Amino acid sequence: MDSQCVSILPRVCGVLLVSGSSLPDDTSLEKLLDWFTTIAQTGTSLLEACPCLVDFVSKVAFNYTSGSSILSFTLKLTGLIGASEDGFKVLKECSVLKLVFNPQHWQEAGLWEDPCLRIGWIQGLKMILKHSEALSFFAQADLIEPLLQLQTDSSLFVASAANQTLAQVLLLCQSPSSVGHNGSKNRDLEHNSASMETTQNYSGIITKVSDYLNKSVVLKEISQLPGSQQILRLLALLLVRVGPPLRDTLLLAVINSLEELVTTSCSQLTVPLLDVILAANSGLRDDCVPKQRLIRLLWVMLNMKKPVDVMQAAAAVLRSHQSDPALSAHSARVLLLPLDIVTGVSLLDENSTGVKMVLVEVFKVLTEYLNSHSSDPSVLQKSYQAVIKWVRVCPDLSCITDQLREGFIQAVRKRACDTRWEARDSTVEFLGHLVGAPSCWAFTEQEMEPSDVLLGGCSFTVPLLKEALQDPESYVRASSISALAQTLTPSWQDGTALTQEQEDIVTQLQEVLFQDSEGFARRAAVKYFIAWFSACSSPSSCWLLMQSVPTVLSQGVADLDWEVKLHTLELAELVLDRAFSDPSPSHPYAVMSDQDHRLPIAGQQSDLLSSLKNLVDWGVVSALLCGVVDCDRPVALKACQLLLKLRGIVCPVMDNTADTRVFCQLAGASVMQQVRKIQEMGKDTCVVSEACSEADKEGICASVDPECVSVCEVLRVLDLDEKLSILTQSSDHIYNSPLSLLQDILTAAAASSPPGQDPRQELVMDCY
Repeated sequence: MDSQCVSILPRVCGVLLVSGSSLPDDTSLEKLLDWFTTIAQTGTSLLEACPCLVDFVSKVAFNYTSGSSILSFTLKLTGLIGASEDGFKVLKECSVLKLVFNPQHWQEAGLWEDPCLRIGWIQGLKMILKHSEALSFFAQADLIEPLLQLQTDSSLFVASAANQTLAQVLLLCQSPSSVGHNGSKNRDLEHNSASMETTQNYSGIITKVSDYLNKSVVLKEISQLPGSQQILRLLALLLVRVGPPLRDTLLLAVINSLEELVTTSCSQLTVPLLDVILAANSGLRDDCVPKQRLIRLLWVMLNMKKPVDVMQAAAAVLRSHQSDPALSAHSARVLLLPLDIVTGVSLLDENSTGVKMVLVEVFKVLTEYLNSHSSDPSVLQKSYQAVIKWVRVCPDLSCITDQLREGFIQAVRKRACDTRWEARDSTVEFLGHLVGAPSCWAFTEQEMEPSDVLLGGCSFTVPLLKEALQDPESYVRASSISALAQTLTPSWQDGTALTQEQEDIVTQLQEVLFQDSEGFARRAAVKYFIAWFSACSSPSSCWLLMQSVPTVLSQGVADLDWEVKLHTLELAELVLDRAFSDPSPSHPYAVMSDQDHRLPIAGQQSDLLSSLKNLVDWGVVSALLCGVVDCDRPVALKACQLLLKLRGIVCPVMDNTADTRVFCQLAGASVMQQVRKIQEMGKDTCVVSEACSEADKEGICASVDPECVSVCEVLRVLDLDEKLSILTQSSDHIYNSPLSLLQDILTAAAASSPPGQDPRQELVMDCY
């Protein structure tokens, strides 16, 4: 541990002891506890690293005037210290354990009513229960009683933590040989002797838990409903986590109460009750008596009076993959019953004849949903999703006739003009998703795309999506741009010549980048060009695409939205990768021999020179230089990585004579400022990056126009390696370091202390 932290920690403990001492923020204590946890997890003894902690815990335990947050922190810290056997012995010797974990001690002080203290007590208890000595202490102190009382605490946070802790206690009672010693594996113990020890020492805990669950599950009056829900959640958790024979013991203790609870038909308890029954049922043999009783309970729940309860039960049974085929089939019938009523056709006939008729009926129902004036936007969205899922699993759409298709087209066109933007958004999203569905068979017995079968293909979708580019809602505009990219991708991949309509779309998207006030649409516009460039096997042969790239890069990198800028750099990366013939350029940090530097191949140098000029002409280099000084860290990091990639490709090969032929304009003020700074450094002190040669220094110092610079000179001079190191480091390494945290606590205490009083003199603790 850092020596400065060791020297400061006793003063921090002294500050925390003072009642009412202010902290930098509400998370300071949690951060401090996280730091202690990290130390313990490394295998270092927490008491050896921080010996003042025992004295701190002892003093807080007797100091009733400490704030609830300090007390809660101390309880958790005590559990963390006692999680190791050595720490547990130290705490036991100084009589801290009995005091800190005695609820009566806090009740007499009038502090137990504070949920902050109760949560600290529970979490401290959970932390300390890591070895057999701690479990023995738990049993001897009869801490199971207060822990059970907290299972239905008025605070949901306290109750949830108590549930988790009780589960951990039962796991330890079930198998003490699984408990670790100082974070390491157990000493070798015979399984039988361990089981006998469990029965003898911890049977009282198991009995009390079983009795508590049996009494608490039954709902006696409606006011107990929240408590019953919490108990059922606890029981489901226990049945999932513990194994036999303990699970069988718990199940036998509560199964009568579960049967009684099912007969009450309380809708609020349906879901948690199902979770309990399914959790218990999943681990039992088919021939055992509890299994048969649980199956009967499921049948009862599948035949309850309230349809909502029945639907919930059926869905839960199917999700759990029950082995009983009759139960699963009945559950499926329950869920499909509404569709059976609408279509008049049973979807679970024993033979498969008439499947096409069923599909036609389903398609008609979905079309009716889309046409209905009363359909909520969420219903429309689900209807579209149902169509997408259907065409993905059903390759045969030959049942869709021209009449059905025309009705569906009219419904989609109607929803594209809906007054509710959510409906319009779902519609344009559907048009894009439909393109990604696999090919299918049409009624003409030809293999076609689902979009062609259902909507007639691009002749319908593209004009509709193009019109949606003018939608007043930005979400719809963004969705339409994404859908256009999905729709046109197949034609881009085939190298089909652009139509006038597609050229108009490109013009509109450039206008979106320049004029749209919302970031959603601008992001989608940049992604459109990314998809276009990625889909083209030879982007350079598409004149409109390459003509658009400089515009998109220059506008995108200057956008105010950081995601737009980041997507712009992704486009720049695609262009950069395509510009060089070698798809796997050398790593920027790869070691190159002297021979590689002295004997560059003339042809390779010429190709690199040509590619570098193209990158400059397309605006890639300027975009990267603007991005590397961007105020948004993800943007600057991406640009820095790409500049390093470019430097690793061109600088080792191109000599000084060649690289000076390639210049680029610096459009950004920040970039020019950095170049001017480097020039001044070269003139005054000749101090530049170590990666810069003497010739580079002279070239930069002699440069006349700082706005027009040699690409390779800038790549060599800019300290990209140092910048990358800074950008990849989170600010947490400075502002959230343990030392910074301790200093912040001391500073806050000094600021709140009375004038003339030095808190460092008053609060120093003897850590030895």
